[in-house]
Amino acid sequence: MTTWPAAHFAQHPGYAPIRPVLERFASLPDWQAWQALGSPASNRLGLPLQFVDPDSLTQYYEAEIHALGRIATRHNWHDCFNAAVWHTFPQAKVALNALHHRHTADGARGPVRDAATLFDECGLIVACSDTALADALIGHDWATLFQTHHDAWGKRIEALCFGHANYEYLLDPFRGLTGKCWLVPVADTHFSRPLVERIATLDAHIAFEIDADRLQRPKQLPPLPFLGIPGWWPVQDDAFYADASYFRPKRMTA
Repeated sequence: MTTWPAAHFAQHPGYAPIRPVLERFASLPDWQAWQALGSPASNRLGLPLQFVDPDSLTQYYEAEIHALGRIATRHNWHDCFNAAVWHTFPQAKVALNALHHRHTADGARGPVRDAATLFDECGLIVACSDTALADALIGHDWATLFQTHHDAWGKRIEALCFGHANYEYLLDPFRGLTGKCWLVPVADTHFSRPLVERIATLDAHIAFEIDADRLQRPKQLPPLPFLGIPGWWPVQDDAFYADASYFRPKRMTA
């Protein structure tokens, strides 16, 4: 897809978190266009974040953000959605950058950074006020999560895309798309608040958890076949949900 699909962004519920940012453009923005929006936040050294030409970097991506506040931004969909997430979830993105900095001192890449990268690329923030629904997600009880409790979505549970790779895949979605979830317990009243307020609350919560080193390994992020979320795929009938190659049961461990 090379054109700017404004209608698609407006119609698909997966784009809800970043839609207000995307609506400010009429075509695929380059780094100068992102920079013109202003800084989404400051890094942990207090430097305002800025979007820059990737060819101007003197350090690798995460180090440049931490040391200089400079986010390399290519003129493509992947980096477009990454920039949009920086504007939408700035506290969590800054916290992830600080995590990478903390865990690169020894030069080794371990499970903490692997988990951070998974969440950054394909993460979903799942706010849930019903423990039964959270248990269904963790236990891969997809029939309960998506069909039996179809009406609970938006009232007791919701999924917000955080990972910029998810947004890129949603340009041309296909069965098999699966995200990694960060479950956040909330009260029922959470879902009656405006989306911008819900995002700000979840952004602050995720940043706090990352700063507290609660993200330790990829297995903390359960998978979610997110095209099963009501409204995220055109035809969600019994045959769709019966596809066990997509809605996979949980593996039994010895």
